[in-house]
Formats: sequence, C-alpha cells, structure tokens
Amino acid sequence: MRTSYLASLLLVTACADAPIDLEGGAADIQGEDAKADGTVGIEVTARIAPGTTDLLLTAAAPRLGYVVYVAEGSTAGFEVTRTGSAAGLDTQLKVYGPRLGDGSYPKTLASDEDAGYGKLSKTGFTAPLGGFYLVEVAGTALTTSKKARLAFTCTGTCVTDAPVAPLGNDLKWYQRSAERRALQLQAYGVASARIAERAAAGLPTSWGVVLDIDETSVDNSAYQHSRADLGVGFSPASWTAWVNKKAATPVAGVLAFTNEVKQLGGKVVLVSNRKAATECAATQDNLHAIGMTFDEMLCQDTTSDKNPRFDAVAARMEVVMFVGDNIQDFPKLTQDVRKQPDDAFAKFGESFILIPNPMYGSWEKNVD
Repeated sequence: MRTSYLASLLLVTACADAPIDLEGGAADIQGEDAKADGTVGIEVTARIAPGTTDLLLTAAAPRLGYVVYVAEGSTAGFEVTRTGSAAGLDTQLKVYGPRLGDGSYPKTLASDEDAGYGKLSKTGFTAPLGGFYLVEVAGTALTTSKKARLAFTCTGTCVTDAPVAPLGNDLKWYQRSAERRALQLQAYGVASARIAERAAAGLPTSWGVVLDIDETSVDNSAYQHSRADLGVGFSPASWTAWVNKKAATPVAGVLAFTNEVKQLGGKVVLVSNRKAATECAATQDNLHAIGMTFDEMLCQDTTSDKNPRFDAVAARMEVVMFVGDNIQDFPKLTQDVRKQPDDAFAKFGESFILIPNPMYGSWEKNVD
C-alpha cells in the first residue's frame, strides 16, 4: 500500500533534508502472514478524527490500531477514558509514524501505560511531519472482551480529505471497468455452453460442478476497498468481520449458471478456504440472501489445500466442471503451471473456467 503521491514526496524530501531521530520501533501491523501461534500484531480498524471512539478489546484482537492525520507542528493527544471503558481495564497506548510510502509506520513516537485514570493510558505528540500516524490501543492480560473509549484531541490541524493511500489500478479495474463484468459474463456464458453440450451428449446419473466462492461466486471488492481506505491489506480478523456482515454481492453470471446446472439435474458444490468454524455459517446465509443455489459447501477445516476436498466430491459424483479465480481452485494445479507448455492449459475453456481477479491470489508470491 502507498500513501498519497504528494505526501510521499513531502516525506521523502523532509527526511532527506532533515533526518529525524525518533526512538522506538516500527508498528507490527497484523496481516495475512500472521501466525496463529505467534505474537498478535496491531489490527488496523478505522480512520478517526478528533473526538471519541468506542472500541472492543478481545483476547483474539487485543491490539487495535487507528489511523489519524496530524499536520506538521500540530499536537495530538490520546487518552483511554474512564467514561466508556470497562472497570479494571489495563491498557497501553502507542503512536507510530509518520506513515511512509511503503505503508509502514517506522518509529514509535509516543508510548504510555498508566498516565490516565487507574491503569488506563494517556499520551500525545507533536507531529514532526505532516502526514498519517497510527495509534495503538492495547489491552493487557485480557481474558474476556472489554469495552474502551479512546479520546482524540488536537491543537492545530488533524483533519484532511486526502486519502491514506491512492486506490490501486487492480481495485479500480475490478470495481469500475466494463471489462470486468464482460469477462465474468463471458466466462459463465462459456461454462453454460459447455454444460449444455455435455447434457446433450448425455450425463451420468450423479454429476455436478465445483465452484470457489470468493471472487468466483461473490464479489468482495467492498472489503478490499475498505482496507485500501486504511492504507493496509488483508487481515484475518477484518476478513472474518466482513464475512459476518453477509454483504458480498454475486459475481456477474454466477446465478444464471448455477440455476442452469440445477435445472439440468446437476449438483452445485462450493469449495472454499473460508474458515469452517467461524465463517461458513455466515457465508451460507449470505449466499441464500443473494439467491444462489447450491447443494453443499466445503469450507477450510485443517488445510487450505483444496485437493482433498476435490477428491471427496469426485468420490461421490462425476465433477464435469471446476470454476475458480485462482489456479489452485483447479485440481492438482499450482502457480508452477505457468512455466509449462500451452497444452498444460488445455482444460481451460472446457472443464476448467477461470474468473478474472487482479486484486489478490496465489500469484502474489511468484518471484520470477
């Protein structure tokens, strides 16, 4: 993620002309590579302006982050207040920044544990540079969820309409282009044509199709946009919160395709890496609400590898088609196939149908 072009230039120029020696370390923001058994990072939650913000600290997300803007020379104050906070709450406050063009908050500018009421925290800083900063509110030794209220005061200017980071072309294309919708309709049109051909030639008694969910069946670009607005990417906690909102919309063409499969006597099986324990039930509700027809949903339980689930479906019926937006949505395929001859892709357009997704995927880890 990047900050605004103007802010990036200002930061680079200011740092080059007058390096600032700031004590402390960088913010460790929670992201997709966070390990469940490792240290929990800062869960960046919202962008806030001066005023009060109510929040909930939990054992799963004990460190919440809030993006603020502070103009150069302006002074920002932060306090976890007694009013609005749970009795006996013990907190820490830290301020990191300023945000650099690579999306990092490189230094700890202010930190406090008990300067507020009781074990609550209070701190502040004067901005060495105008830009965006990250405020961390952390609960200490949480065993139950506890409410807290963060008060943000400012002397000077702490409000701007500038984006934290410019919207990437990948998300712009996905949300704004005619091409994206055309390609989705084209892909599902091809899928329907191939299924009709198979039906005319004769299908077995038990047959079906396997579809991925995210960016194949439903559009989650609103989630991607909300994270981009904060200048951060995916995080497990924010993703689960999005799933539980049940707000994803159907990908163009998917409803007509799945309805056709059902009308021809086939089954629709969804194989997804949404978490079985925390996300599968809400996903089913979301899909029912948008009118999607399916027979079974296999969410992630012990592994993100979909091949065992593909094999389980194939053991019960003939799978005549796979539809996905990631190469790993197709049996036995990985990003390594990109190095193979063209005939390695022969099934695409026939029994494999690919839906475009430039926003994220297994391709992000390719280094060549």
